[in-house]
Amino acid sequence: MIEIHEMKSVEYEFLREMLYEAIYFPFENEKLPKSIVDEPALAKYIRDFGRRGDFAFVLVDENELVGAAWSRLFAESEKSYGFIDAETPEFSIAVREGYRNRGFGSGMMRELFGKLQAEGFEKISLSVDKLNPAVNLYLRFGFEVVAEEGTALTMLKKL
Repeated sequence: MIEIHEMKSVEYEFLREMLYEAIYFPFENEKLPKSIVDEPALAKYIRDFGRRGDFAFVLVDENELVGAAWSRLFAESEKSYGFIDAETPEFSIAVREGYRNRGFGSGMMRELFGKLQAEGFEKISLSVDKLNPAVNLYLRFGFEVVAEEGTALTMLKKL
């Protein structure tokens, strides 16, 4: 049975795998080594997860974690790719191959956005490559493009 639940602290290590899966590679042969997630610009999305503003939901199939959607606040001094301000969490999501395009990502997004709204957050941001097919999903969820740099879009959604 497939289910979505709020991520438990013992599951935080799974975010490392999902961070790698969240990186958009337009061509399979262009994939970077998995160690890329240890680079400071990426590691900050999951390092010491569980601090204020950190929320995550996971997709579970028969006790196996297969997807995650999470948010994190960043300080002005450590701006992220989709940074808006220090009070706007940045959203990340990834689902293992085989579970994509089946509505599971949307389910995790609804759970996470509901949690953020209940916690008093008013908006959420993300960064995505404009060639990434997920752009259409984000637009359907009410995200709007607020900045563009090269092929990167910064998108914002009111919760």
